[in-house]
Amino acid sequence: MTTTKKPYIYEGSGSAIEDYNRPQKQLQAIVQGGRTHSKSNWGLFDKNNQQHKYVRSLCVQAKWVVENEKWGEVADLEKLSDFLKSNKCPVNMPLKKMSPEEVSKVIIALEAIVSFIYKKKS
Repeated sequence: MTTTKKPYIYEGSGSAIEDYNRPQKQLQAIVQGGRTHSKSNWGLFDKNNQQHKYVRSLCVQAKWVVENEKWGEVADLEKLSDFLKSNKCPVNMPLKKMSPEEVSKVIIALEAIVSFIYKKKS
């Protein structure tokens, strides 16, 4: 079900239809959960790389997930990207540009996060 906007009198410049269809910046912040998205997402992965698949799996195990209409809960690549850019990550570079050894270091760090989460609950 789609929600519609309430009608209003357009007083700006340009096309009224473009103004109607353009999401407002405040609404974008709400939809995105208040996050500011950088232009580059370091969490993008290669679907054929087994290490990248495991990184995705660890994100789901760590509860770094977002809802997806088609697939249900999927790994939150924005949160993974923020982690890769942070000082807490052993390798600060995009996932696709990492060598297998560097990805292994990230995997060890994510495994530690997952084990910490589940030790905390028991």
